[in-house]
Amino acid sequence: MKVNKVLISNLIIAVIVASSIAALSNKGILKRIKFESSDFFFRIRPPLRVSPRIVVIEITDNDIAKIGRWPWKRTWYAAMTKALKQFGAKYIYFDIIFSEPASKEEDALFSEAIKEAGNVYLPFAFRQNSTKIKSALLPIPQFYSYIRNTGSINIRPDLDGVLRKIPLFFADKEGIKMHIALRLAMDYLNMNLKKITNNYIIIGNSTDTLKIPLVDGNKMIINWPGKWKHTFRHYSFLDTLSAYNDYLHNIKPHIDINSFKDSICIVAVTAIGLYDIKPIPLETQYPSIGATLATINNIIYRQFIKTVPPWFNLILIYIFALLPPVLISEERPLREILSIVPVLFIILLGYLFFIHNIKIDISLPLLSLFESYTVVGTYNFARISIERRNFLKLSVTDELTGLYNMRYFRTVVEAEHLIAKDDLDKSFCIIMGDIDHFKRFNDNYGHQIGDLVLNQIAKVLRISLRASDVVARYGGEEIIILLRGISLEKALIAAEKIRKNIENHLVRSRDNIYKITISLGVAVFRPDDADIDTIIKRADDALYKAKHLGRNRVETVENVIKEL
Repeated sequence: MKVNKVLISNLIIAVIVASSIAALSNKGILKRIKFESSDFFFRIRPPLRVSPRIVVIEITDNDIAKIGRWPWKRTWYAAMTKALKQFGAKYIYFDIIFSEPASKEEDALFSEAIKEAGNVYLPFAFRQNSTKIKSALLPIPQFYSYIRNTGSINIRPDLDGVLRKIPLFFADKEGIKMHIALRLAMDYLNMNLKKITNNYIIIGNSTDTLKIPLVDGNKMIINWPGKWKHTFRHYSFLDTLSAYNDYLHNIKPHIDINSFKDSICIVAVTAIGLYDIKPIPLETQYPSIGATLATINNIIYRQFIKTVPPWFNLILIYIFALLPPVLISEERPLREILSIVPVLFIILLGYLFFIHNIKIDISLPLLSLFESYTVVGTYNFARISIERRNFLKLSVTDELTGLYNMRYFRTVVEAEHLIAKDDLDKSFCIIMGDIDHFKRFNDNYGHQIGDLVLNQIAKVLRISLRASDVVARYGGEEIIILLRGISLEKALIAAEKIRKNIENHLVRSRDNIYKITISLGVAVFRPDDADIDTIIKRADDALYKAKHLGRNRVETVENVIKEL
């Protein structure tokens, strides 16, 4: 069976490209490319379903302008707690760290409101990379004793600064500490922690179980439901309190207070300069509390993004890297197929998986396709160029000596003859040469030595001539040379230089040394020359004259002869 060596070479190149991309897939720019590709699907996917039972009460710039300088007195939070409890909120969460006491009166009012509500959550924050509760920023004991529950608010963006994942829990020797988002969602669904594995956290109750997929050990990929302003129910802090005041005075509130009933009500600062802004796949400016809201929504509606096994992404990288060697022919690459069909296929594949909440990486398979196509295409272009150059060289050169053959030489001289006919200043000369007593080398020392002599003569000729000159093997031991733009006098000097260089060059074969001489005849272009054969004939006549006069000399039969 015939082996396609080109295809095998291309496949090897493709495998090397794919292996390089696979090895570097989690480093540097390739990791950022993976991030960008996953973000792309968030931007083109329709918004997700959002729970009407998740309500955010924002502390806005307008609220701060009206209430006064931040931080506020805790009587405001006490009032909000009472309002939300009255409105029937299921849970009340303040996304604010109350780790330092204020005045006794303020703390007493807020703690009393927390106690009466019985459904308030306050967060804590780990310091830097620690997960030790002892060193964490905890709510003051006065509040902590009355809150329903607590949880961490720690969350970190990826290396490029974009928020994509949330740690659902933190495990160490002290035990399991949950993120506030998981705690609120579990309590809302009336579920408890059942089990934690490397890839899942399982929560449930007596009738239902929920398996939440994890990445990096303890993180959930946030399935962003939409942009900040277009998702969840938003109310300002003062609007909510104003509605409460209307409610107490039997005045119809200007907002729908039924939105708060049986809801998770989250009070968070979103004023510019006070709240933590992070870019997410959908927006460059997004309040971090939105990650908590999105996570709760994901858990309530089971909108989890699952990741395929690493081997699946590796297979895609290799498959798409191997497409170019298969699709690119030796002469005509199928650019349309490579640039459209595979690209559209993998984008569509990634999108279809993503809308079903399965995340596959399309960036690195696409990169492997383009890189493989570029490298394989460049390799094939270089290979074909080299092959064509070699074919051209074989078609115009003599195989033994490497000098040009007479077919090519005649083509060049005919062009030179036409130029000289139009411009007499573009004169040229022809030199015919014949190795003296060459037959003796073949007869006495064998054809191998004869071939060696011809090869050595060719080397001497190449270093003795200008780059613009052309030398060819006329036949047997004869050579012919074109000297461009030169007079007869200078051509005779050039021929003499060739003669001396050959005479001084010793051909060595093992322990034997051979001395060679050459006879040369020179002819110059004349305006009345009918064709190039006329000039070559005069050069040949001059060569015959040189041999007749004793060999190892330069002669001419032109009308003007310069003595050397």
